[in-house]
Amino acid sequence: MSLLELLSELKDRPSGHVFTVAPVPGSRGVLLGVDVTGHPVLFVQAEATAVEPPLRTNKVSLHVGQSYSLAGMDESPRTELLHALHCETSESADVDTFLLLAEAFLARYETGDVDRHALTSFFRAMVRLFAVTPAKDLQAERLGLWGELFLMSRVRGFRFWAPFWHSEVTRRFDFSLGHHRVEVKLTTRPERMHYFSHRQIYAAEGQEVVVASIVAVEDDAGLSLRELIDECRSALTGTLDYLKLEKAVRHAGMESSADVGPVIGVAEAEQSLAWFRSVDIPHFRVPEPPGVTETSYKVDLSTAPRIAAVELDQWLGSWSPEALSSAIAR
Repeated sequence: MSLLELLSELKDRPSGHVFTVAPVPGSRGVLLGVDVTGHPVLFVQAEATAVEPPLRTNKVSLHVGQSYSLAGMDESPRTELLHALHCETSESADVDTFLLLAEAFLARYETGDVDRHALTSFFRAMVRLFAVTPAKDLQAERLGLWGELFLMSRVRGFRFWAPFWHSEVTRRFDFSLGHHRVEVKLTTRPERMHYFSHRQIYAAEGQEVVVASIVAVEDDAGLSLRELIDECRSALTGTLDYLKLEKAVRHAGMESSADVGPVIGVAEAEQSLAWFRSVDIPHFRVPEPPGVTETSYKVDLSTAPRIAAVELDQWLGSWSPEALSSAIAR
């Protein structure tokens, strides 16, 4: 049972007490509760009373080591010493996000207890996530996210790419490892033409930039962005990279499960996927002059040579979590 389903059951069977709670399946010492206003609360067993004030934003708050009076469905009230992570908003999309994140977080502790340090770190990560705002051009952002998730799903899988995926939505490249970069471009026009910032295509010294290009066709019978998000969530649940997905989802304004997003034909996208080295793509082959920044232009990739499948496979073979750790250490 998902936390969303459990919350619905708690709301349907209120205890009449301040908090109605139920154990979270598969998690030791963890309860999901709902207060009288309908806000969900994640309770975790605490070992000692704490005296520090709660950490609070307008979306979520954390209370550590406090005594709570609560009751299970059709049960008598009881008092327990708990840490409590409260969802402070009634916005349905934010409530869904809170529960999805809590579920992914708890998946990492299926064989152990959730301690206070882990819960505090999770709270701070959630605060950073809720601070992400929707992009100004949601249509473009959603198409871009469709392209990224489609590439991840069709080439080596979500878990392969997730460690290299941008952790901040403002990053210039979609995937990075050391001096290697991958930028995904998607267009719904018939020509293989994409917009680039100069920095995305003009590689700095020592960098190697590869562009994955997709020429897509919108198709009501195709694959939706919502379906790709759900696939990626399933693949990344319980991993450290799950929050990267949720930041991208928020930036694309796709928090609500009612939003389907763009629907793209799969066969056309798979057949059109092509890879190019930036050095082979038409562009200005000089850096931006002093005083000039944020240069961008539209580029036709139709005449550029593609990377051969064998060469691409060898290049991607050098990407690994171990290589990422080594690059970070340097």
